[in-house]
Amino acid sequence: MFSHNYSRITLISVLIFSLLSLIVVSPSLGAMYAVNGSEISPDSLSDLIRSDPTLLSGNLPPGQVIFFFNTHCGACHDAMAFLDGFAPNHTEMTLLRYDLFNSTENRTIFESYKKKYNRNFLSVPSLIIGNISVEGVQDISNHLEELLVLQKQQSGSSNLFSNIFTSPSLTPDSPSDEIPLLLIIGAGLLDGINPCAFAVLVFLLVYLMAQKSRKMMLTAGLVYTGAVFIFYYLSGLGIFTIIQTTGATTIFSFVAGCIALIAGLIMVKDALFPKEKPTLGIPASQSGLINRVMKQATIPAAFILGILVGMFELPCTGGIYLSIISMISMKSNMTQALGYLFVYNIAFVLPLLIILILVTFGLPPERVNEWRLEQRRLLRGIIGLVLIGFAVFILYEVLG
Repeated sequence: MFSHNYSRITLISVLIFSLLSLIVVSPSLGAMYAVNGSEISPDSLSDLIRSDPTLLSGNLPPGQVIFFFNTHCGACHDAMAFLDGFAPNHTEMTLLRYDLFNSTENRTIFESYKKKYNRNFLSVPSLIIGNISVEGVQDISNHLEELLVLQKQQSGSSNLFSNIFTSPSLTPDSPSDEIPLLLIIGAGLLDGINPCAFAVLVFLLVYLMAQKSRKMMLTAGLVYTGAVFIFYYLSGLGIFTIIQTTGATTIFSFVAGCIALIAGLIMVKDALFPKEKPTLGIPASQSGLINRVMKQATIPAAFILGILVGMFELPCTGGIYLSIISMISMKSNMTQALGYLFVYNIAFVLPLLIILILVTFGLPPERVNEWRLEQRRLLRGIIGLVLIGFAVFILYEVLG
């Protein structure tokens, strides 16, 4: 019952994340912020700058504007169209553009500015001028000219004021920011030995053994494993693309960190206080459908089974995967993500392939199931601790 409720909670979390993403990238909203994170009211903009000239001094040269956008963001295209029309009539402005889509370097620069401005949820389109950040098409189009005029008026005396904002270095990421490949492989293997991940494979092999055909068993097992790989790889790629497109890395990472923490605590609890049915697992409401497909013991059924298991076992195996996707989204571009996700999912299905080969060549699947039952407390405890570790790391990156 709890596992069914948890799957609902997971679905609700995804929906909430999607709604928050839409809110964050909404083209109708906008705001201006000072470097200390406080919001600036448009009505008081001129008076505030005249009373505090440091808001437009900063370490950026007068007239230099940094523009952050995403090529797959509709509001960003509106902002770019405005800037394209604005720039020819304002030669005093030097516009630096940074596209966040598929660029680890540009996203790192963007994250640096967000930290300097104490704005964890600053979204695109946004621009930086002096010590002020402007977010959203409306405020960019309404106030950019006013800000440039006020900055020009203040530029003559800007050296009289100490800078409170240091522009982050616009340089590529250092190699130390890369995700260790061993971490990706280790996480995939750990996820792959999750009792949920290969329980269905073991039962499928039991049904296939009734046909007494080693070739059929091997083929159906490979098709099942391949379907699991395809579903997980494409799901991870889809989630990563959504994050890249919306620019909502911070929100997703926060949600993923919270899910990992909750799942980790639940798994540790199940390891310490075991019960007949684990809290996190394939929902009981879907077990009947999986069993019906499994009993068909055909090649097409094996493929469908792999897809269904990939969909329904998310409460059991999704925590580690979401954590890894979160790390990839914070430190990788699209090209790197393709490789990371491929390596992770190869590691994820490797235990399934090993079990398949062992059973095909003589190991009774009942022995595998006995081992799964004997070790599931230990495995759940280890996975739970790893999830808690991932959660602490991710939440520290987001909130630290």
